[in-house]
Amino acid sequence: MTGSEVTATAPDDLDIEGYLDGDRRYRLIASPNPLGSASATSQVVIDCQPDADSPLYALQAAWLETPTLDPATHPLASGVPPQAYPYLALQADYFPAIPELHHAWQTPKHTLLLIEDRTIWLPLSMGWMAIDEPLQHIQWLFETTLLWQALAPWQGQATLLNPQRLALNENSLLCLTQIDFASRQSPLPLQALGQMWQAMLSRGQGLPLKVETLVSDLVEGAITDINQVQDILAEAAQDYPLPGVEAAGSDWVDGADDVDVDDIIDVDQPDLAIARSVAADEGDLESDAVFDTQELPDDDGNGPIEAPTMVLPMKLSYLDDAGQSHVGQQRHHNEDWFFTQTQLHKVSGPQGTVLRAKGLYILCDGMGGHASGEVASQLAVRTLREYLTQNWSGDRLPDQDTLTQAVVTANQAIFDINQSNATSGVGRMGTTLVMVLVHNLDIAVVHVGDSRLYSYSKRLGLRQLTLDHEVGQREINRGVEPALAYARPDAYQLTQALGPRGKEDLVPSITYHEITEDTLLVLCSDGLSDNDLLERHADSHVAGLLSSKANLASGTAHLIDLANEKNGHDNITTILVRIKLQPDMTPIVG
Repeated sequence: MTGSEVTATAPDDLDIEGYLDGDRRYRLIASPNPLGSASATSQVVIDCQPDADSPLYALQAAWLETPTLDPATHPLASGVPPQAYPYLALQADYFPAIPELHHAWQTPKHTLLLIEDRTIWLPLSMGWMAIDEPLQHIQWLFETTLLWQALAPWQGQATLLNPQRLALNENSLLCLTQIDFASRQSPLPLQALGQMWQAMLSRGQGLPLKVETLVSDLVEGAITDINQVQDILAEAAQDYPLPGVEAAGSDWVDGADDVDVDDIIDVDQPDLAIARSVAADEGDLESDAVFDTQELPDDDGNGPIEAPTMVLPMKLSYLDDAGQSHVGQQRHHNEDWFFTQTQLHKVSGPQGTVLRAKGLYILCDGMGGHASGEVASQLAVRTLREYLTQNWSGDRLPDQDTLTQAVVTANQAIFDINQSNATSGVGRMGTTLVMVLVHNLDIAVVHVGDSRLYSYSKRLGLRQLTLDHEVGQREINRGVEPALAYARPDAYQLTQALGPRGKEDLVPSITYHEITEDTLLVLCSDGLSDNDLLERHADSHVAGLLSSKANLASGTAHLIDLANEKNGHDNITTILVRIKLQPDMTPIVG
């Protein structure tokens, strides 16, 4: 649009034509109470360059890539006022709880922060009174403890003691309208948070005895550990049955809607004005925070492993994807092929909004050294897509027999061409396959060959979900030591592929998984996975992509560049699928 409106307070050292900045990007609409006057009120500012990137884009990207970034020494942070730091530092892990910062700068008399407008959001105090759901109240208290921990290093905990700074988004997640700063350098005592909670509880409905006792203990100073507070809230939440989901009215959408509204208001801190700007997608108070863990025996009964225990029910918040392929540094043509399709179904009704998803992601690597590998990979993708279009229409993932038949059909299409051309040995074309089907929070994984699927989550890190179909891995499965298995000269020879042999020799791997926390799926050909490349660069090239603020298209490009730099001997293809969750507070109906 021509200009984004923002509510603003104008500094008294404002440009003569009413702009907040020397570049004349942010123009203040005339108001009888400009910033600097004692009666300053919210006003409207126009972003005259709404299509331009945020001036802080590069710094935000650097912070996403390096969460431990020190703004005092980083060159991109030069000139950025310290009041902007917590917005930038906490975006990756706590959006939308933390407002998005669009710009920040200093004038001779003021520090200005241009942040997302949340002035029309429902105040927590009103939501607390309106929603008589103890489980929802416990969730808000729990989210407050997460923000209490996050804001401590930035002297921002005072924000949580000011009811005017606490609001609810459309999905009832606790969010801040802005961040206040305390002059003290040490974190505030938990007693202060308990006093705030006590005041809020006195205005609303009662809470379980465990929570009321917790608040009393906080006020009296008997509890001083925030982790203990979280444990008690988790125990209180488990006393309630998990709610179901029912809603009416729906419409098909391509993704979450963005809102572009900007506004600047004066705040209760000297010489600081905050501009609310560029509201982004719903998403990211990290859902793994509402998980506890318990120890369970592993599949062999040999010892404990961590498994998620849901303190509160979760639902899909957002799903997006990106894919990219590159010929590599040594090949003359690209034998990889891929396909992605994501459908989002948004269902809304009086009880809330539910996002339903259906996704199909296919990656094939034409067999290197074989004739027409690119033909095999393209034919496999097309055949699988057509088969599943016709045979996946229910409100669930296809069963194992359906998925097996899809693979058999693709294999036969390639096999028939090999037979008709009377090819043999290395003259027979073929392809690997890794395919993921998504239905809401459930996924099916289909795998043939040495293309891989990885998952990344904050709790579990990077995990390889597929095992390569090659001689070395086959020997390991038989009990051979890995060092010996991969000392064989044929260790990397494929034992499974689509096309070279008939269906009687085809044994695809098919597994099902449930998504229980924010997860990034990485499908890739061996041009990216060779030499443990992802494992060695997970922190630098994978971890940051879990955040909704990270651009997946850029992420695929960076992974391709990494593979070309470190490997480069083969074609390189990757698909990224990001699945975001949020607490589900939809009450049971009927």
